Amino acid sequence: MNLLTKTNLNFLTISLFIALLGTIIFYYLLREQVDKNINLELDKRKTTLLSQLESVHKSGHPPENLNEKIIINPLNNIEKVAEGYSDTILFISSKKAYVPYRQLKFITSINNQKYYVQIYKSLEETDLLIVRIFLIMTVVVLIIIATLLIMNRYSSMNAWKGFYKTIEKINTYNVNSQDEFALQKAGIKEFDELNSVLTSMTTRIKSDYLNLKEYTENASHEIQTPLAIINSKLELLMQNPNLDEKQYTILQEAHTAANRLSRLNKTLILLTKIENRQFPESENVNINKLIQNQLNNLEDILISKKITVNKKIENDIFILMNPYLAEIMILNLIKNAIRYNYVNGEIKIQIESNRINISNTSKKKKVDENKLFQRFYKDSDIHESTGLGLAIVKKIGDIYNFNVHYEYINNLHIFSIILS
Repeated sequence: MNLLTKTNLNFLTISLFIALLGTIIFYYLLREQVDKNINLELDKRKTTLLSQLESVHKSGHPPENLNEKIIINPLNNIEKVAEGYSDTILFISSKKAYVPYRQLKFITSINNQKYYVQIYKSLEETDLLIVRIFLIMTVVVLIIIATLLIMNRYSSMNAWKGFYKTIEKINTYNVNSQDEFALQKAGIKEFDELNSVLTSMTTRIKSDYLNLKEYTENASHEIQTPLAIINSKLELLMQNPNLDEKQYTILQEAHTAANRLSRLNKTLILLTKIENRQFPESENVNINKLIQNQLNNLEDILISKKITVNKKIENDIFILMNPYLAEIMILNLIKNAIRYNYVNGEIKIQIESNRINISNTSKKKKVDENKLFQRFYKDSDIHESTGLGLAIVKKIGDIYNFNVHYEYINNLHIFSIILS
């Protein structure tokens, strides 16, 4: 839930609560005011009735009308009756229904005779008026809340435009890009301060990144030069006929270690470039053709290990990605399938519409998938491996939102690339 929606929901919740509370309070205040007015009418009617009774010196029953009902009964000295104002319901035979009334009950004396007088005032029209007023007020309040909600959302969206533009700029910003990280002024103090801090922070990050990148590239380049010299000198020493077997073995081990260090350095540089997304160029790569080219390049190794390659290809698959990274991804998977295979082993390559499977036989059983794609992880004694091949495959998959998956089924190690 975004902030704007949450703010509007909070506003709506509070508004409805206040509206409900206000409506209830309004109803009771209106009801109280109406009762007061009716009580005044009853008091006036009481005064008029008493004057009439005094004038005739006898009890009587004034005629009923649609709005009033008066009952006068003689009262002895023993009886106790209630006096005052109250609400009640009476059955009206003419309407064949119960009707709400407001009543005034009091005791008066005429010619030394006490009478219990009950004056009724119909509330039917009054209640209907209250209901109408209540409904009208409720509708008006709901319209006001809806209007305020729409206006609040509209004004909030305008106010937050600057923030969303900043988020969009950050999401699309690439530290390798030469474009300047510039943010527009939002016209709101807090957002402008945020943009200022982000611009300053991004400038420092880009400067530190470029310095680190330059240092890494320079260091890697400088390392390759002495490594090449060391390899060439070791090769010259190994060609010396005066070396005994022990000396030759030592030089060969040093030469192997130097070669491995050189490969490791190049692989780490490649991995760093992939992580920094320094391969932006993309084109439609024919995966079927790419796999066949890599198999042709590795044909000598396949023949030497007597590995059988079985391919099951439905149709040509084209993937929009950097062609060099596509080549690295497929090459590392095939080389991994060869390296950990055994003599007279088998490699199966299956290509479907959205899936690439490369599986191989191996003396090793199931490997822990959580560790398999980690850097420098090696579950074997093969010294030629740098332990970075599958980590590179996983990193390329992450860049292009491919799901790189491993499973062990029927004595086959299956590496799958599930295309998004």
